[in-house]
Amino acid sequence: MKLHLGCGSKRLDGYVNVDVVGNPDKVCDLSTFPWPFEDNSADEIFSEHFLEHVLDYDKTILEMHRILKPNGTLRFRVPHFRSSCTPWHLHHWDFSVFTCKRLGEAFPYLWGGKQLFVTDSIRIRYTLIGFIPRFFWVILEFFANIHAEAWDYLGFLIDEVEYVGHKLAETSKK
Repeated sequence: MKLHLGCGSKRLDGYVNVDVVGNPDKVCDLSTFPWPFEDNSADEIFSEHFLEHVLDYDKTILEMHRILKPNGTLRFRVPHFRSSCTPWHLHHWDFSVFTCKRLGEAFPYLWGGKQLFVTDSIRIRYTLIGFIPRFFWVILEFFANIHAEAWDYLGFLIDEVEYVGHKLAETSKK
């Protein structure tokens, strides 16, 4: 099973599209825990512009972890906190390259010191940047992803951050 969380009206083929609004396959209030899915039941979880809207980020990440099968894939896209849409779009959480990087690390103050995911990739993404031709922002994305952390640290323009990781077969402490 592949889940598309917070789908709204944007349905994806091959996924169980889940939301409380729009046109989902499964109507589910994702702010109420636990979600109506069995432990270790999903091969993949995908969300696009969903995590920045959740009220409880920690519970949401833990719920995704609970539902994913061992070695299951977690993929999401979130707007970068410096994105032009962030200030007016009712976001509860801000994201950067470094926020996403923390999902693949273990810290005493996160999830009981346990590492939940192994990061496969973190990419900077650009959406259509106004009047700039696609050719130029494809080049910009290429250079941004040579070293995404440095690009973010130096304060360069970033629209979205895309995370791909997988659930550890066994949760470990570092």
